[in-house]
Order: sequence, then C-alpha cells, then structure tokens
Amino acid sequence: MNFWERRKLRKAVHHVLHEARHARHLREDIAAPEKIDRILKAEEALRAAWDLEDTGRIDQAADELAEAVHAVMPPAKHPRARENIEILVVAIAVAMAFRTFFVQPFRIPTGSMQPTLNGITYTEQSKRGLMDYFPLSVVPFLLFGERYVEVKAQASGLVDFRDEYTEESYVVRIAGVPHVIHKDMPRYVEVRSSVVQKGDVLAGGRKQLGDHIFVNRMRYNFAPPARGDVFVFSTREIRHPDIRPDNYYIKRLVGMPGESLRIQPPYLIADGQPVTEPPAFQRQVEGEGYDGYTLVGDTPIPALLRRPTDTVVLGPDEYLPLGDNTRASLDGRFFGGVKRDSIVGPAVMVYWPFTKRWGLID
Repeated sequence: MNFWERRKLRKAVHHVLHEARHARHLREDIAAPEKIDRILKAEEALRAAWDLEDTGRIDQAADELAEAVHAVMPPAKHPRARENIEILVVAIAVAMAFRTFFVQPFRIPTGSMQPTLNGITYTEQSKRGLMDYFPLSVVPFLLFGERYVEVKAQASGLVDFRDEYTEESYVVRIAGVPHVIHKDMPRYVEVRSSVVQKGDVLAGGRKQLGDHIFVNRMRYNFAPPARGDVFVFSTREIRHPDIRPDNYYIKRLVGMPGESLRIQPPYLIADGQPVTEPPAFQRQVEGEGYDGYTLVGDTPIPALLRRPTDTVVLGPDEYLPLGDNTRASLDGRFFGGVKRDSIVGPAVMVYWPFTKRWGLID
C-alpha cells in the first residue's frame, strides 16, 4: 500500500483500539470477565495484523474487536437524538450557572424608573394599522417590543367598577365577568356608567414592553454599592402591606449606610446637604422628563417620608432606594432602607428592545 493508504489505515486502527480501551475502562467493573478478555484478545489480534500489514487480517480483526466492544457496550438507540439532548442539557446547565453567579436578566414591569428605564407603557391607537397584522407585526415586536392590544367586552351590560387593583392594573366587571385593564391603557368607554355590548372595545392602544436588562451579580462581591447605582434588590425582608415579599425591585441607590435622609422637593437631602453627585442626581432635578424627588403626601398607604421634616435614618448595612419617577414609585419613602444581603447587583445594560435606551445604563 502507498503512503496515503497506510496513513489512513493507521488512523482507523488507532481509532478502533482507542474505542476498545474506552469501553474496557468504562465497563470493566460491571461487565462479565470473559467479555473483557474477549476485547483484550481482539486488541492483540488487531495489533498483530497491523504489524504484518496484512489488510485482510486487519479488516477481520477490526470487525471482531468491534463485535467484542458491542457485547460489552451496545450502541445506544437514536444516538443522534441522545447526543443533541446531551448538548442541550449541558448548554442549559452552563446558562443557568452563568445566570446564577454572573449576569442575570430582569424585566422592568412598572414606570417607577422612567424615563431612565421604561416599564410597560401604552400610547393611544384606536385601531390596528398595517404593521399590526401577522406576519408584519413580528417586525416591530422583535425590534422595539411594540404591539397593538385591546380589551373587548366579554359580555353585554353595565360596566361595574370594583375596588380590585394592583400597582399595574384594575378590574371592571360586566355582567359579573372580570376584565383586567392596565392602568395606563387608553379607555374608550366611561368605566363607571357605560352600557356596552359584547365585543365592544373597552380599552386599547399600542403596548410597549418594559426594558429588559442585565444585572451584574458579581460586582458587589468586589466593590461596595455606590450612590447613584441603578440596582436590583429582593423584597424578602421588607415588611410593608403593599409589597410582596417574593419580588424584585429596581431603583436607584440614593442613601448610604448610617445617613440621615429627607426630601426637600426637588432635592434629596443627606445629612443636611443636597445630593448632587453623581450627575444622575442633577439630572433628576434639571433633566427633561424628570420631576425631581417628591414626598409621599396624604396617601393612605403607610409611608415614612410624607413631609419635608420626615427623616429616614439608615442602619450600618442599609441603603435607601428611590425610583427616578418618584410620582409613581413604591420605594424607600414607604419602607425605608434595604439590607446589603438583599441586594442582587447593579443594572448594567438594556439588551432589548432596541430603543433609544438600549445600551449601558446611567
């Protein structure tokens, strides 16, 4: 045989011998001894045939070795599907580990950080446009997270408003049937007194999904939280009747451990001095779309910062979180500081949708 034929055959023999050794090492503690001996003898026969460079004997010895290996380790059913499943499981495990220890995705559900970050918002749109029909509707959704939505009456009758609401939505009933409407969705009927027919549009508009962000879970292991960070924290240790203890909030970190804080609109006052650094605090007062820091006022919800004289004093491991949109934020003005152990990490970037806020978070 020529050089290239010999080289190809040598690689094939090496591969068969390698698979045989792998099968022996993998199954020698559970396979019958006579089956392992059969593999060893077949390996010796194949090496001997290779030394003689007898292609006929090499083919025969390789076939016998393959049969001996299959007797110890039969080929799996549907090997391609099993391999793809194994790859998928490993990929999921790696992704989950990365999410747990390094970077975690979150979605902004409410408007408490607007206009820095957007939650779910609605703009007025009375009917579907060309781009709101499938498949064209896929384009604005994938790029900008936008789609047309509407709430239609599921029954005929009088619209009955009930005191059933959350931070994001409220409920109206028609003939006893509940209809959930987002609080910012434009309405097309008078909620309290209208009589509607089944199929009438109660509310609708163009829905913009909240910003989707990445949170750095590692940074605060190497550096302490800093004033001005946009950060995510768990509510598990917050005791407030309007806050679920199994949730995550995103706010701006405005108060540091040991500080005495109050609000003198539009400024946040820390230890008697207005907070103006980093630049996000000056933007909060002067930037377009921002209203500065506001007090809670006479809301029936339990709160700590209702008047300019009210003060929150933070403990040695507590940080005060406030939303950039304090007019619509359930934040530290209501429940005070959050402990260091409850902090997940700083928000680093908006990865979707691709709006003007896409990119690094300031």
